Amino acid sequence: MKIAIFALTRGYPNEITRYDDLLKRNMSIFYKINNKRENPADLILFHEGNISKSDQQYINSHYPEEIKFISVAKYFSKTTLPQEGGSKFNAGYRYMCRFNAYHIWNELSEYDYILRVDEDIEILDFDPHVFEYMKKNKITYMTGRFTKDTHDETNNSLPAYLAEHTNLDVPRVYNHKNPYTNLYASSVEFWKSSNTNSILKKISLSDEQFINRWGDHTLHGLMLNHKQIKINLFPKLTYKHISHDLIIKNNFLRNIFINSKFNPVSINEGPYTKIKIRIKSIFFSENPYDYRKN
Repeated sequence: MKIAIFALTRGYPNEITRYDDLLKRNMSIFYKINNKRENPADLILFHEGNISKSDQQYINSHYPEEIKFISVAKYFSKTTLPQEGGSKFNAGYRYMCRFNAYHIWNELSEYDYILRVDEDIEILDFDPHVFEYMKKNKITYMTGRFTKDTHDETNNSLPAYLAEHTNLDVPRVYNHKNPYTNLYASSVEFWKSSNTNSILKKISLSDEQFINRWGDHTLHGLMLNHKQIKINLFPKLTYKHISHDLIIKNNFLRNIFINSKFNPVSINEGPYTKIKIRIKSIFFSENPYDYRKN
C-alpha cells in the first residue's frame, strides 16, 4: 500500500524564519505517524516553483527523512479572468482551491491513500495506522469535522452552475455538510474513477470556479454526496489549526455531539448570534442555498 502525506505550501524567498510553522508541522508528522509505521508515508510538499533549492535543503535538514518537493507552477498561470468577491481571495488563492480540488488527484495518482496536512497544522494525536483501518473497513474519506461554505459568491453561483451544466441533484448534494479539508485522508482510486473525475474536472476547471472562488471543501463534498459516499470522522485525532485559532479533537463522544455533520463549522459567533443570523436569513435571503439557512 502506497501512502503519501502532502501539502501545497508557500515559498518565502529570503524569509527563512517563515518556514517555522511548516517545520513544526513536519516534525509532528514524523513523531505521530511515520516514526510509528513499518512503511512510512512519503512526505510531499507541492509549491508554486518559489521554494529555492537552498530553502528545500533547509527544510529537509530539519526532518529525519527525505521530503519530496514538487513544483506545480504550471497550474498557477496568469489570467485576465475577473475575480469576484474582492481582493481578499487573490488569483493564487483561487488556483490553490482548484489544485486541491482537482489537480491533486493527477499528481498523487500513483498512491493508494493520501493524507493532507496543511502547512499551518500541528498534529498532537493521531492513529498512525488509520490507512490500514480505512482499507479494512472500505472507507473512502475521513475528516476531523464538517463545515458549511460561508462564501456568499459560492452560494450564489455554484448551485446555478451545477443545475445548468451537470446532472447532479443540486438540493441533495449542495447540503453544507462538507469535509473540513485542512486535514483529511482519502482513497485516491475514488477520485481517479472516470465518472467522478470527469464531473469534478468540468466543475473545477471552469472559468466560473476561478471567478467565484469555489473552494475545494465544497467540491469534495459535492462529489462525495453525489456518489453517496459516507464522509467518516477520524476516531482518534487532535491537531492545532494555527491560522484559524482552532484545536480539532476527535473521539467517540466528540464525534457524536461536536464534530458531526449536524454541527458543521460555520462562523465563530456564539449560539445566540447564529440563531439570529439564521432567522434573519429565512425572512430576507432569497437564496435557498445560503449557508445561514442550513
